[in-house]
Amino acid sequence: MTEHQAALSERTSAALACGLFLALAWLSTLNADGALLIARFAWVAALAGMAYRVFVTGRIGRWRSVFFIILAWAFIVQFKANLIGLTGRAFIAQDIQEVPYCHIAIASSFLNHVYQQYLALMSGVWQTWSPLTWGALWLVITLVLGQAWCSWACFYGGLDAGFARIRRKPLVKWNQLPRGLRELPAAILVAMLLLSLVVLKPVFCLWVCPLKLGTGFLDPNTTTRQVQLAIFILIGVIFLVVLPWLTKKRAFCGLICPFGAWQAFFGQVNPYRVAIKPEACVQCQLCVKACPTFAIDTQGLKEHKVSPYCNRCGECMDACPTGAIDFSVGWKRPLALAPGVARIAFLLSAWLVAGAVSLLFVPEVLVKLCRWAVSWFA
Repeated sequence: MTEHQAALSERTSAALACGLFLALAWLSTLNADGALLIARFAWVAALAGMAYRVFVTGRIGRWRSVFFIILAWAFIVQFKANLIGLTGRAFIAQDIQEVPYCHIAIASSFLNHVYQQYLALMSGVWQTWSPLTWGALWLVITLVLGQAWCSWACFYGGLDAGFARIRRKPLVKWNQLPRGLRELPAAILVAMLLLSLVVLKPVFCLWVCPLKLGTGFLDPNTTTRQVQLAIFILIGVIFLVVLPWLTKKRAFCGLICPFGAWQAFFGQVNPYRVAIKPEACVQCQLCVKACPTFAIDTQGLKEHKVSPYCNRCGECMDACPTGAIDFSVGWKRPLALAPGVARIAFLLSAWLVAGAVSLLFVPEVLVKLCRWAVSWFA
């Protein structure tokens, strides 16, 4: 939507931001005190400020992107600090943690988890395998946001999103995908599910995912490991850095990530949608250019169509000059709601869920960075 059409009053925006702050501040008090509690409150205040700017301006993309990019890089610092040199006195080795769960890994090897749960149930030692059940629950939790997880709460997605926003205009125009290529993530998901079940190993993690650099998924320091590292680096440079920088598109998320396909399918149970009003659309194609995940299709169609791969990022709404695009609620057809209600409901849900996810590690990273800075200059 345009700024004028989507913006809320300052009073309403402040009330929504305050409600968001209070909800997340309450979560911040759980299992935290001292410096961590202060960092949590500071982060929640910053998050509420970003949400306020979204409400009061009506523009989603800028501040969502700021939050999303911080989320991703904080995750990298928290769990892979050794890869970027933050291993000084404040970042001692035992501070560097292994990733507890990876939604991409679980989705691409989900059949393995089902099989292991079956073995655990039959063996009578289900408790030994309970972390696998929590991993499955993690995927269920993502359904609260549906496909929006990939542009609001995915702690990897902010990487290619960040490089995609470096340039104001793309060097290479790439607005739509051939019809067959749009389903490439689904093909990768199916292939990884079957291959992983056959070899009983997470194949995507071992051979495709550049986000596994330096983790325990790698083989010992052998030729196999060197090949894996080379593949990871190649895919990471091309799809996380170069293509996003050249095209302003999220190439890894839009072309490779199997979790995107997972959410495009299972996320359909989520009622939030992005709807285009045909009577208000002037076919200007600005939404197609703005969409970072190739989720708006116009090829051979009289009307623009939003695909299941839509991440609810709001970029198309910010770009639309006529306000023809907005959030809606409903499955087959949008429910009749007062203007703006679906938008407010979705944005509150997105900020709450994504904010809760960010509280798991962003404040702790803020504390570590402060301690690292003090130790560096001491």
